[in-house]
Amino acid sequence: MIRDPSRAIPRIWRRLFPFGIVPKDPAAYRIGSWSYGTLSRVEVTTAFPGIEPIDVIVPRAYDRVQNVSMDPLEALVLGSLVKFIGARRILEIGTYDGNTTLNLAANSPEDAAIVTVDLPPNWDKRDFESKVTETDLNIKDPAITGAQFKNTAYAYKISQVFGDSTKLDWATLPGPFDLVFIDGCHAYEFVHQDTANALRYLRAGGLIVWHDYGMLKEVSQVVDETARRIKVSAIQGTRLAAAFVP
Repeated sequence: MIRDPSRAIPRIWRRLFPFGIVPKDPAAYRIGSWSYGTLSRVEVTTAFPGIEPIDVIVPRAYDRVQNVSMDPLEALVLGSLVKFIGARRILEIGTYDGNTTLNLAANSPEDAAIVTVDLPPNWDKRDFESKVTETDLNIKDPAITGAQFKNTAYAYKISQVFGDSTKLDWATLPGPFDLVFIDGCHAYEFVHQDTANALRYLRAGGLIVWHDYGMLKEVSQVVDETARRIKVSAIQGTRLAAAFVP
């Protein structure tokens, strides 16, 4: 409790009326730009009551590329969700360097199976099924694909699949899945199709999780559209949104 009004009033004022405040931490600018989407942000403990006691492993917590990889808090939340629902069959769309894959594996049961999908090394952007802008291509050096989970104690759980997730026959994947994590191509058509497939190939009561809600307009648009059909929670302090499949 703050008993000195001269200290309390400025703090309360800044919380109620933050306009005109110039952040001195660059991270504050970055998080402040996560302004897309219509969903109210809620604490993860509000969205998932009972998650509080969960303990999480966050391998290579700081081996991340800002604005590309998940933030450490996002990895913490995602790992908590994996443990909270006891996810054994997990599908990830968008492998990148494998940090998220590694965290999914680290927090899943010993008999879990994680499938991660990314574009093949010889991929040509002209092979995309839908039109994609340069900013949405999300193509990187193929040498780094999955690098962080290879040769780890969790690698035995992980299967790498190469292909365009919108062309891929999801029926050939080892579903139905307990959790699907979508963080691939961020163009509207791709996020929309990945979401439709996830809803189809998740088990009843399974969990779909999107990354980049709030930061990217087209991802946020798809999530908002999905929220008109099922309950979606946008997790405060992160770019994650999540929904249980009825």
